[in-house]
Amino acid sequence: MTKLLMLITSLAGGGAERVASELSLNLNQNIDRRIVILTDKVTYPSNESPLSLDIKFQKPLAISVFYAFIKGTVTYRRLIKENKPQFSLSFLALDNLINIASSYGNNKITNIISVHTSISMKYPDSLKNRIIKYMMSKTYQRADLIIAVSEGVRGELICDLNINPDKVKVLYNPVDLDNVKKLAEKEIDSNDWFDEDTPLIVNMGRLTRAKGQWHLIRAFSELRQHKKCKLAIIGYGELKDYLESLVEQLNLSDDVIFLGWQENPYKYISRASFFVLSSVWEALPYALTEAMACGCPIISTDCKYGPREILSDGKYGVLVPPMDGNFRSALEPLFTSEKCMSKAMMNFLDNLELRDFYSQKSKERAKDFAIEKCIQEYEKILNE
Repeated sequence: MTKLLMLITSLAGGGAERVASELSLNLNQNIDRRIVILTDKVTYPSNESPLSLDIKFQKPLAISVFYAFIKGTVTYRRLIKENKPQFSLSFLALDNLINIASSYGNNKITNIISVHTSISMKYPDSLKNRIIKYMMSKTYQRADLIIAVSEGVRGELICDLNINPDKVKVLYNPVDLDNVKKLAEKEIDSNDWFDEDTPLIVNMGRLTRAKGQWHLIRAFSELRQHKKCKLAIIGYGELKDYLESLVEQLNLSDDVIFLGWQENPYKYISRASFFVLSSVWEALPYALTEAMACGCPIISTDCKYGPREILSDGKYGVLVPPMDGNFRSALEPLFTSEKCMSKAMMNFLDNLELRDFYSQKSKERAKDFAIEKCIQEYEKILNE
């Protein structure tokens, strides 16, 4: 039997965490797998309770991360020695460093690391980030295999971190289409805010700079001046206060709702007129493929990376120019990309046939991300 350890910072929120959860639940039974988490944060399910290294992240963050790396490496190395897995798979940057360091000199284990973000966007050019990317380059080159979640991320690994192209394989994030369909049919708890006669726009993602929800709110404010509609934002994060303040300043408090993290976001997405991804950068946005699995028409920024790849250059949804990621106040006029987003939303609201067309396209494209296909690819690697 193949033995696999999967290392990830936590099982709370995020696309990488979802992938770890899905692999844990759906890999073939001939693969003995166990998730190891650095912290004790868990919201996603797994085949059995994850092993926690019980690392506490505190300020200053740099010292905390260094401590986590040292403690994580020592503890995870011991787990490898005790469990004797043939494979160790990690998901995020710190996890990847620990994974490689923990098995240094151990020729009996195959190290697989995965990259779920745009390295160039997450680590923009600065002295500190150049040092980080240099360390990542030297460490990642020691991996036996690197999984990139999109072709764009693969290109960055090869060009920016000088990784051997033969070591980098693209595997899409899996979507459980049957489960999404089942959950999408659940009723929304009685809430007068969700008026079926009022068009609903939905966005889902962490409330962080990467997801760019303030651009969507500003574009929505322009749309709302001409059309009666509502905007629901699903997710949590450090920008919540800023986003709520922006909504209040734009006098949109009756039209915008923050739903926080939802165990079942699909019941909202499936009832939306369309879904808008406002991200400044991505790797392969889970929210987009899940919204498509709900049959929701898509408008997305053409950001690095993933949306253009998922939407096949606009065949399966509408792409608008990428956002610049600069924070703006309610008083500042819309800039070009925000105007384009507002216009695209207006086109969708004005044209039911267009929405129906892209709804069918979403369902069609979602099949390419079906969990069965993705799990098969992982199993092929582990069985080889």
